[in-house]
Amino acid sequence: MKKLAALALLLMACHPDEDYKKQKPPEETKPVVSEAKPPPPPPKKMLTPEELGKCTLTVSGAAKLEQTSLGGRTATNITYWMSPEEKKNIPGLDGFVVNCNGPDIKFSITPIGKPELQPFAPKKYTFKAGHADGASVNVLFPSLGQTATLGDPAGTIDITAFDKTHIAGTINLSGKGVGKGLKGNITLTGSFDFKCPGFGGCEM
Repeated sequence: MKKLAALALLLMACHPDEDYKKQKPPEETKPVVSEAKPPPPPPKKMLTPEELGKCTLTVSGAAKLEQTSLGGRTATNITYWMSPEEKKNIPGLDGFVVNCNGPDIKFSITPIGKPELQPFAPKKYTFKAGHADGASVNVLFPSLGQTATLGDPAGTIDITAFDKTHIAGTINLSGKGVGKGLKGNITLTGSFDFKCPGFGGCEM
């Protein structure tokens, strides 16, 4: 019996490699690779007023004035340049507003009527009594008096360029001077070229 027990122990000791081979090797765990999010787009460069363009105006006739004003968000309020979120802040406006404002002259062109009448493209607007097909215009002369204005402006504002980078145009209007001490016909000429001032839809 002692011999049989010793033989059994000997046989068991002779097969450790075979038992090991029967066991599955541990599976290699793959390193967890975190998906890196792409970096946010760089913020749009904020241009100085001088870099945002300018508007030059000349008044002749019953009054003589000259003025240069700079660009920026106060000069261009244009929904075509805005993101959907930015548009929510100005409900009711659809199109473009251009302002050339200074101490002597305050000039504004604003949209009226259906949005398609003021397209996101070059267009020549012909005015009679301050109104055109898709736009209206207003001209004040603060340095000549609180009520000094260009009455019933007639003529043209030619938008010569209009895209995601800038809006440019020429101004040629005339009308009667209105206001205390302001008599006779007045002509307003000039041009503007304003860059998009960092709205969400701009291309710099």
